[in-house]
Amino acid sequence: MSELNLAWQWRAARGLLEVPSAIRVFHGTGEGSGDLQYFAVDRFNDHYWVTQWDHPGVTTVREQSQRKAIIAFLRDRGAQSIVGLDRPQRGVAPQAEAWWGEAPDSPISVSEGTLNFWIRLRETRHPGLFLDHLPLRHWLISHAKGLRVLNTFAYTGSLSVAAAIGGAESVTTLDLSKPSIQWAQENFELNRLAGTQYRFIAGDVFEWLPRLKKTNGSFDCVILDPPSFSHGNKGNFSTAKDLAKLHALALDLLAPEGFLVTSINSANVSWQKFEGDLLSAAKEKRIELQILRAMDLPETFPTRLGSGGDRYLKGWILRRVS
Repeated sequence: MSELNLAWQWRAARGLLEVPSAIRVFHGTGEGSGDLQYFAVDRFNDHYWVTQWDHPGVTTVREQSQRKAIIAFLRDRGAQSIVGLDRPQRGVAPQAEAWWGEAPDSPISVSEGTLNFWIRLRETRHPGLFLDHLPLRHWLISHAKGLRVLNTFAYTGSLSVAAAIGGAESVTTLDLSKPSIQWAQENFELNRLAGTQYRFIAGDVFEWLPRLKKTNGSFDCVILDPPSFSHGNKGNFSTAKDLAKLHALALDLLAPEGFLVTSINSANVSWQKFEGDLLSAAKEKRIELQILRAMDLPETFPTRLGSGGDRYLKGWILRRVS
């Protein structure tokens, strides 16, 4: 487990492990070799979430060997519990299972700088916080002041919380899942954010974007972070087919000089196609967009030079200039 130890020491030397918080402590894609490259380890206080991706040629014996080694490593570093999620190559992952210890039955509160979030480790397929969006949360904290923000496909509302903490004039949080919207509201309460300027909507993005156009008019910042595939009231959504349509609806809501934040996590959609679909939508709406910065992974998600495809997060922060 020398690679796990090296990853841990690198973070410790930079003070990233001093305060119990939410952080990726091992990113196998860039820090592991052999079977270990198919594991990722996330720390939530002293509880750990391990993701394992199925890959060709792996045997049960090798898989169990890696699991035992990871458990031993984390126990030596004070882990209170370790849960694991198996990600199949196709289909939906089963719920996470306990690898070691007793994961909390109730949600636990974790910190990410000035932000706080509820994390769930039992009976779930995801703990509730996408750690790879740390740079975007930082950007929203420093740029959202005075903005009317719309966060779509919001999941548990971490980006909405960041915008609110950053001083947004209003924040509208929209997601298809009622439990996710409830979770987002609980995250606002955890951060002592309350008021009529914060709105939560459980509904289909394709249904609600036109409705919001009629009732709200426009937003100064529209955030799009869709899943690769979803099924809503207006039919199925796929990043491979529907990005142009989604962006056209979002641009209808974008105020002059407003920010469009758009990102995807899809290996099946290239940067070129993503840009082409966005450009098609902008031309349809006769809007010019200026790239302010490309989306990227935080430093705790390193990848190797020459393995550009491993930097899976794609997206931009853009500004409407006409």
